[in-house]
Amino acid sequence: MRSKFINLLVATLGAAVLLFSPMAFATPNASGAVTAPVAAEKTTDVPLTAVFFYSNWCGACQVLEPKLEAAKPAFADRPVDFVKFDFSFALVKGKALLALAKEKNLSNVYAKNKGKTGFLLLVDPATETVLDVITMRDSVAVIAATIDKRLQRGDGD
Repeated sequence: MRSKFINLLVATLGAAVLLFSPMAFATPNASGAVTAPVAAEKTTDVPLTAVFFYSNWCGACQVLEPKLEAAKPAFADRPVDFVKFDFSFALVKGKALLALAKEKNLSNVYAKNKGKTGFLLLVDPATETVLDVITMRDSVAVIAATIDKRLQRGDGD
């Protein structure tokens, strides 16, 4: 009984931290994601980063993840970096998630969307510009076509 109470308390505190974080007051765009401002010029070898904001308790993530996994093999030999920010245990993984964001040149995108889940952002890693948002409503074909379109354009427009 006591361990159930402690688990509930930890989950409630985790939700409160996310709810009362500065991100809770950010203004999302029409698709629900907050886009990052253009950052200072950075160099990268990968022209496109697909950033999945995920948690194991997120219903939208449970719908989107298998679609994304089905679309990924088509890009195995193409310059797309698939990055997953897993917020399932954010209180434990917080520093590792922040380090991953810094490593992948996604610090601003991470900060703007931290704690939000259930979507994939296609990002130009050189500028941290969000190019497209993919959600659970998108089919495998639409996901693949959207990624392919961004790779073919190459200019981020």
